[in-house]
Amino acid sequence: MNSLLAWVNLPLNTWLACSAVLLLGAFVQRATGFGLAVIGAPLLLMLEPKLVPVILVLFGFTVSLLMVRHYWHEVRLDSIGMALVGRLPGNALGIWLLLAAPMFLLEKLIAVIVLFAVLVTLCRFRLPVNRITLFGAGVVSGIFGTVAAIGGPPMVLLMHGLPADRVRGNLAAFFILTSMLTLITLALADQIQLWHFQVALTFLPSVLIGNAIADAIAHRLDRRLLQGASLALCTFAALGLLWR
Repeated sequence: MNSLLAWVNLPLNTWLACSAVLLLGAFVQRATGFGLAVIGAPLLLMLEPKLVPVILVLFGFTVSLLMVRHYWHEVRLDSIGMALVGRLPGNALGIWLLLAAPMFLLEKLIAVIVLFAVLVTLCRFRLPVNRITLFGAGVVSGIFGTVAAIGGPPMVLLMHGLPADRVRGNLAAFFILTSMLTLITLALADQIQLWHFQVALTFLPSVLIGNAIADAIAHRLDRRLLQGASLALCTFAALGLLWR
């Protein structure tokens, strides 16, 4: 472990802090439907920027696989089909931003994306769900997902009116497919290295523990209180990125 962390220039205290962030993010995502990247992106950027977005995309895929087995019967292709089409140009725009923009600007953009995610979660206004809005949500999701691994909020904006389990199921299915697409996009742009997978393996127990804790106790918790606490954390982290 120490030799691996030294090889990627990741001190043990930083690794422990990142592990805690990923554990919390996995817990919140399993309990509420999304949240791993919204929590993880601003905090990991403060701790170790080179982990964003690849590590978050990898674990977004992992947690979604764990979730979809519970809600696969709620998945409806008509709820995500056009959004998947929209991810293609969205991913292209996202990778262009990731390659062209300096880190300082990317940090500010990611902070704004996180604040947008918080706003979407708090403001329960509804948009019409049709092929145009689904495609548009897919494009925005592709940009956000490639830059910061935060592809969920545009879809959540359209799914507010659905039952909670259907939202979780469709988001999990959407994240599985789009995470694979984003990983391919990042790989083609030479943004993924072997050390990403090696370090991800060291973080995997934290993500699995967070998911398992949520499986065991999330149904006993006040979902609104949990969501409020996680959104407050995200907001403070995003504001910290904007002001630093």
